Amino acid sequence: MGLTRRHFLRAGSATLLCACARPGVSLSDADVTHVFSGGGAGEPLLAVIFLRGGADGLQLVPPVGERAYGSLRGALALSAPLPFQTGFGLHPALESLLPLAERGEFAVVHAVGSPHPSRSHFEAQDFMEAGEPGSSDLHDGWLARALAGVAEEDAFASLAIAAQLPLSLRGAGSFAMTDVDEFGVAAGSEARAALERLYAGAEDDPVVLAGRRALGAVADLERRVGSRRSSRRRGGGRGPRRAGERLVESVEQLLVVERAGLAVQAVCLESGGWDTHVNQGVEAGQMAGWIRDLAEAVARLDAGLRGRRELRLVVMTEFGRTVRPNGSRGTDHGHGSVMLVAGSGVRGGLHGDWRGLEDSALYEGRDLAVTTDWRSVLHEVMTAHLGKHPPADTFPGYAPRSLGLFA
Repeated sequence: MGLTRRHFLRAGSATLLCACARPGVSLSDADVTHVFSGGGAGEPLLAVIFLRGGADGLQLVPPVGERAYGSLRGALALSAPLPFQTGFGLHPALESLLPLAERGEFAVVHAVGSPHPSRSHFEAQDFMEAGEPGSSDLHDGWLARALAGVAEEDAFASLAIAAQLPLSLRGAGSFAMTDVDEFGVAAGSEARAALERLYAGAEDDPVVLAGRRALGAVADLERRVGSRRSSRRRGGGRGPRRAGERLVESVEQLLVVERAGLAVQAVCLESGGWDTHVNQGVEAGQMAGWIRDLAEAVARLDAGLRGRRELRLVVMTEFGRTVRPNGSRGTDHGHGSVMLVAGSGVRGGLHGDWRGLEDSALYEGRDLAVTTDWRSVLHEVMTAHLGKHPPADTFPGYAPRSLGLFA
C-alpha cells in the first residue's frame, strides 16, 4: 500500500520533526492544537517509573517473616534485609529510600499485578500501559486519559525521559527525550527552516497545528536552557549523561527540564534489565545494581524537588517472578509483584492483601498470587495528584477499590 497523504497525516507532523532531529527526541503523533502557557511551576509533580522485564517483588520487599520464605527462595533468600514492617524487609540496595520511609512517605503494595495471566513482557506491558488488561484495541494510554483536560495548553505538561514515547502517554501530545541538549532541530539549520516553511500552512489543518506545536516546544526549551547549552559548549564540559542505562541519569535530565521552568506536571521514566533469568544475585549482583539505581534515582528526585514542589511517585512492573529459583540461579516469569509509592501525603508502610507463601496461596503453585489489581493503585495515586477522581475512562470498565495509600 502506498503512502497517501492521509496516512502521512495520521503518522503526524511530529514524526517528520523527529526524523530531522538530532538523536534524543521522539514526539507523539497526537493531533494537538495546544498553545504554550509556560505555567505549572510549584504544582505537584507525578513521576511514573516502569521497571521493564518483570521485577522480582520478593527480592525488593522480602517476606522474611514467612515460615516458608527461606526454603522456597533457597539461594535467593536475603540474610540481612533492611527493617521495614513486621514480617517484611527491604533489599539492602534500597537504603537510599530509608529517609523517605522514616518520614512515613514510602509505601509498598505487595502481591499486586494484573488479573490477566500473560507471561509475555510485551503483551503484559502493553495491557498495563493502556490500562486495559486483555484488550485487543490499544490506541491510547491510561495516563494520557487520566490527564485529559489538565494543563493541556502546555506542551511540556507531560513528558517521557525515554528513547520512545511509552504507550501510557500515547494520546496526550507528549514528548520523549533522552538528552535535553539534543532535543529538537538546530536553530538556523536548513532542516529547521524547511520545517518552519512546511508548517506555515492552513490554520485549521491538524498536522500543521501539531507541527507548529512541536517547533514551538523546541524553541521554548532552547530559550529556557540556551545559556546552559552555550556554557557547556564553551567549557567543553559534558554535563549530565544522557538518560538510558541508569534511572539516575534520567532523573538528572528531568531535573534540568523542571528547573528551567517548563510546566512539567507528569513524567514517565523507565528502567530495563529486570528480566533476571540467570545469576539474579542476592545482596550483590545483577539485580542489586538495578535496585540501587532505582533507590538513588528516587532519592535524588525527592531531594531535587523538596521545598519547591510536592512529589508523588509510583513504581510498577509488568509481572513478578517465580517464588522458587530456577537452575540458573535466577527466576522465571511469574505473576504478582510489588508497587512502590512515595511522596507527599503517602501513608507509609505495607498495603494490600498478603496471603502468604503456602502452596495453597500460590498462583498455579509457583508464583505469588495477585491480590490487588494495579489499577486500584494508579487510580488512588491519580486521585491524590489531581485532587479528584481521574476521568471514568482512565481504566475502562474497572471499579477500583480503596487501599488507603494517602492520608
